Amino acid sequence: MFKKIQSSKSPFSSILAIDPYENRYSIVKNNSIELIPKPSYSENQFVSSFISSKDLLIASINMSRRIPDEDMASAIEIKIQEELGISEEESENLIGYIESESATDERLFHVFTTKSEENYTLFEHHKKNTKYIDLVAPAPLLCKTLYKNNALSSNEVHIFIYLMQKDAFISIYKDGNFMYSKNLDYSIDKLHDKYCEAIGAHTDRESFVELLSKDNLYGIDSNISQTLAKIFGNFFLSINEVIVYSKRALKIDVIDKIFIGSDIGDIPLCHKYILNYIGSTSDVWDFGLGFSHINHTKSTPLELMLAKTSIDYIDDSNSIVNLTQFLRPPSFSQRAGGKFLMAAGAATVIGLAMPLYYLIYSYVNDAQSYYNVSTSEELTPEVEKYKKQISEKENELKTLGIGEKAKRDAYNSKAQTLDSIFNKKVNYAMKSKIYYDLSNDLKKFGVTIEKFQNSDNNISISLAGDNDKKITEFIKFISEKNTNIENINMKLLEKDQNSSFYQGVLTMELK
Repeated sequence: MFKKIQSSKSPFSSILAIDPYENRYSIVKNNSIELIPKPSYSENQFVSSFISSKDLLIASINMSRRIPDEDMASAIEIKIQEELGISEEESENLIGYIESESATDERLFHVFTTKSEENYTLFEHHKKNTKYIDLVAPAPLLCKTLYKNNALSSNEVHIFIYLMQKDAFISIYKDGNFMYSKNLDYSIDKLHDKYCEAIGAHTDRESFVELLSKDNLYGIDSNISQTLAKIFGNFFLSINEVIVYSKRALKIDVIDKIFIGSDIGDIPLCHKYILNYIGSTSDVWDFGLGFSHINHTKSTPLELMLAKTSIDYIDDSNSIVNLTQFLRPPSFSQRAGGKFLMAAGAATVIGLAMPLYYLIYSYVNDAQSYYNVSTSEELTPEVEKYKKQISEKENELKTLGIGEKAKRDAYNSKAQTLDSIFNKKVNYAMKSKIYYDLSNDLKKFGVTIEKFQNSDNNISISLAGDNDKKITEFIKFISEKNTNIENINMKLLEKDQNSSFYQGVLTMELK
């Protein structure tokens, strides 16, 4: 099965970069790098290393966008098992992946896997000296730091060809993103072996490396020159096949730059043969990345990129795939044992604190009770004094209330009498004036009186007129004009059968 590696980070004062294949150790501190013969453990030291292409299985897979992020790791694990033909019975594998931009309906992931047992064997020796290895990065992904630190433009297509002592790989990046990588069967050791086999004699390694570092082969034995031409010709024919396939598969039209580097420095023959077999020029792999060297030591390009990648990783643990099995243990508070001890300690403190709390609380209550009783005894005479005063005031208010009610009743009686007198004197309507006004109004409308009756404030008048309209207008007029009339009513108005007059009885109630 696959194991998804988790990572943690913490502040560090220095970085120890390890080349696990050549047993080289570099200390990085304050933008300087120094080779050291043997590492030692330091709690504040970040330890990083890389795993070469030959120890990795690298695949690109497409996943549905409908898969939730929390389920993506399991889905990738299952799909990688199917595509690489790895059964669950086989040894456990470590898996890491990065996502690349995709314009399709599916998400694109680049997956890096390695066998746990082989990974453990490779790093176990180094882990004995350092206790932990915080980062193990895939070698082809180290080139990503060149873009992150602005050593290269992020809007071009670049090919990186790198020869290690025991491995070689080619990687393709587009717009600063990893696209493809493949292991090459032409490490420096393999080139040396092929050279010795071709000339039929053993040549020591130092002499071979010196031969590769020459700018040209003029003046060298023709057999040697032809042998190197054949070896490098086959080498770059295989590289050309990879490039042709990659351009077609990745839909790349133009390769902007090709960089060639190695553990032994620049190899001029590579630039010559890449032009002959691929038809493109190449650039020297020369990225200092801002480091200065101490004691004239010379770091390999991979070591420099590993150092810079470590700095990137400390800032952002998601910046690169991490395939380490030797992470630092969590802090004490995050470990299971630490959590248990903290919980047990807290339970003990609580167990002791609760009885003590209630004991102290009871003493406080007793003291408060004693204080309250003492205060109550002191205040009792004062309370009785104020109770007596309140009772006296309540009796006074009751007496005043009775007197106030009698005076209010007398006042109301006198007010009613005065209102009655005022109405008689001021608002009394003189009947003689009312009668006078009625007689004038009757003449005005041509209405005659046949009968007139008066009883207190009630008047009844029998009216007659040659036109019922005149009688109606008369009634309307006096009802609107005369404010002394409280109520007015006209009984049935009808025409007399024996004459041409209309007759009716008008009743009025005066105010």
